[in-house]
Amino acid sequence: MIHIEGREFNWMNPPHSWSEDIGKLHLKTDSETDFWRKTHYGFISETGHFLHTDQSGDFELLLQFSGKYTDLYDQAGLMLFLDKENWIKAGIEYVDGVQNASAVVTRDCSDWSVATIEGMPETFYIKAKRGKDYVEVSFSLDGSSFQLLRQAYFPPSPSLQIGFMAASPKGAGFEVSFDHFEIKEMNQE
Repeated sequence: MIHIEGREFNWMNPPHSWSEDIGKLHLKTDSETDFWRKTHYGFISETGHFLHTDQSGDFELLLQFSGKYTDLYDQAGLMLFLDKENWIKAGIEYVDGVQNASAVVTRDCSDWSVATIEGMPETFYIKAKRGKDYVEVSFSLDGSSFQLLRQAYFPPSPSLQIGFMAASPKGAGFEVSFDHFEIKEMNQE
């Protein structure tokens, strides 16, 4: 168990190399790790790294992070996890030498949305707003001006596991630092 910002966090698939220091999480992903279900590739992978806490009600989750992406599909960001068939991961995914804002929404089968990012930003911000039966995912390069990436149906539930996600499906692993984590509880809609 880890404490960040006064909350208890637990690992699903902890990486071999990680550390936490005054609310900042640093890790190196293990190779051949991912979260994906069925679509296009025909496999189920539940081996990605996910450091999570429980969250109930409607909320907004904001992460600021930076990674040294090197290999195809290196990825980092946030995750909202209801169960093995219903989850969302969103952040950066590295494809063909380009950082992409990425959101994978899974309701039994995964789907994937991407938006190419100009340049190679050192720091990235990803935000997920959870409402009764939906999630909105937005991203920013400066932490103040956010662009909507995805709005998706997500099953109503009393609570979710939420937190930090990273994986390296094809490469040997990469280093990522999560520098800011913030949860705002929202009024019920």
